[in-house]
Amino acid sequence: MNRRVVYTRGGPPAEVLTVIEEPEPRAPGHGQVLIRTTAFPVHRGDLLAVETHPGTAAEPVPGGVEATGAVEAIGPGTPVAPGVEVGARVSLFPHPGAWSQWLTADADTVVAVPDELPDEIAAQMLINPLTAIMLRRAAEEHLAFGYNGLLVQTAAGSSVGRLMTGVCQFHNLPLINVVRDAAAQVTDPPGRDPGPLAVGGLRREADIRRRHREADRPGAQGPVRRGRHVQP
Repeated sequence: MNRRVVYTRGGPPAEVLTVIEEPEPRAPGHGQVLIRTTAFPVHRGDLLAVETHPGTAAEPVPGGVEATGAVEAIGPGTPVAPGVEVGARVSLFPHPGAWSQWLTADADTVVAVPDELPDEIAAQMLINPLTAIMLRRAAEEHLAFGYNGLLVQTAAGSSVGRLMTGVCQFHNLPLINVVRDAAAQVTDPPGRDPGPLAVGGLRREADIRRRHREADRPGAQGPVRRGRHVQP
């Protein structure tokens, strides 16, 4: 059987998400790859999609858009990315309904996973890096970067935030990180509730950057800054 995480109405994910069982998918057709899922991430965007789904769906709506697994079969005559073969570990994105035991995915959404990456990392290696790249490009378009501006990033301890730190370091973009840090709480007057997010942890920027150094390219010099534009 194939178990899938689905919902039929919007609302708090813990209340509306459910697991259903269906027959396993049939052999993939041309242009498709059959994957047995081993891990999938739960992004905040996935949960927002569940929370904001309008009305009630006539058919169950599958959750998730990204996953990692093993290739079980490839459709006849299907061109695939290098390293994608039966038995190979792969990740895929985007694929609506990725929170499922079995996936029949379009071949052009599937890429091979390096052996050294564990499943829990490989399952996040597509959407999060793309998000970080898009954020970096958006930051470079801001007028302030032509006048010695810098980027202030909140939630810098998140998966995307850590990637963004590494991207900014590689591209020589000035960055200030703000992280949720229980050890660096702001002291408020007695009786005032500071809320769930305390501004602190700027001292941890160096620590976050250090964790990314081993991923940097040897001898990278960063980009050349010319006015508003950063050369790749």
